Amino acid sequence: MDLKISVIIPTYKDWETLSECLKYLQNQTLSHSQFEVVIVNNEPSDLMPQGFELPPNTRLITESRPGSYAARNKGINETASDFLAFTDSDCAPAANWLENGLNLLLQGFDMVGGRMEFFKPSDASDLAFIYEKKFGFDQKRNVEEKGQSVTANLFCKREVFTQIGPFSENLLSGGDFEWTKRATSSGFKMAYGEQVVVSHPSRKNIAELIRKKKRTIGGMYTRFYNSYTPKQKVFFALHFIRPHVSIFTYSDLSVLEKIKLFFATWYVEFIGMKEMLKLDLGIKKAERV
Repeated sequence: MDLKISVIIPTYKDWETLSECLKYLQNQTLSHSQFEVVIVNNEPSDLMPQGFELPPNTRLITESRPGSYAARNKGINETASDFLAFTDSDCAPAANWLENGLNLLLQGFDMVGGRMEFFKPSDASDLAFIYEKKFGFDQKRNVEEKGQSVTANLFCKREVFTQIGPFSENLLSGGDFEWTKRATSSGFKMAYGEQVVVSHPSRKNIAELIRKKKRTIGGMYTRFYNSYTPKQKVFFALHFIRPHVSIFTYSDLSVLEKIKLFFATWYVEFIGMKEMLKLDLGIKKAERV
């Protein structure tokens, strides 16, 4: 059968986990002849390691402009199929991921934001894993209430990009939310794919959670915070660092886990707000990693 869908994966110095991701993609229920995988190396000087094997339906291209959204745009421009799928190099798509996502597009939806799950790496702390499960992704709410989706699990028709344009390359984080919101605000229909599943490793420790928070704060600052009035910034800060007392209502956690999660969440959010203030005062620039 003819090629139907192109899977675009940006990667940045991440060959080991990319290799695992490719294994999951080669185990898809969709025939290999119906999809291609396009890897976009966002650090051209970091060459593919010797012995790294690319499956027959996979090709590697490079993009020197920094940022995963520039890499994704390069992938889009280097493909010709009518349907596109996006995931990340450290993700593990379910075996029926492509088949189920493509079916929703063929049913008439313009985009699909699929379900995200977390798995715990062997060297990850229990606290980091719990934090990610509780606060990492809320795809169902993002898609159904906000009209947004992460690119770790996103399907779309090429015509959406043709009409609304590419990802914003000036954003190092949050460009997926900005683009999908731009699309749904323009009238394109997005479905939540409960059976379109991608698993993502949790961060390994609090230090990694903080690095993630700093990166996402940079995206938030560029997307909306820098245009806020002083009053809006004050209200945002108060809301952002509020104590998450609802944690103590979680029935699936022990008392000790609730206490640890409460203080870890408060600490990470405090660091995030501190990062936002540094960006706003021009003390530093947004971080990529």
